[in-house]
Amino acid sequence: MDLKQFNSSPTLEGATTWEGGPNVVHRNVALLECASPSILEEALSATPLKFAVVRRISPAVVLVDHAQLGELVKFLTKKGYEPRIIS
Repeated sequence: MDLKQFNSSPTLEGATTWEGGPNVVHRNVALLECASPSILEEALSATPLKFAVVRRISPAVVLVDHAQLGELVKFLTKKGYEPRIIS
């Protein structure tokens, strides 16, 4: 799934680099980590989560728009997922 089409988060790109690429700082995002890549793919397919995804960090981790977090938690819970919120 190409998540770039849904990326609307404000970003700040720094002039410095890390491991050969530019540093990117995201604002107004929350980190969503799933137990496995397959669970994340299932959640992306079964919920409107894909519309809140800003960027995929790894196969099982995505950044989501923090303004959508409350609705996403409600929807994920309704679909049988058990999100754990850490502040």
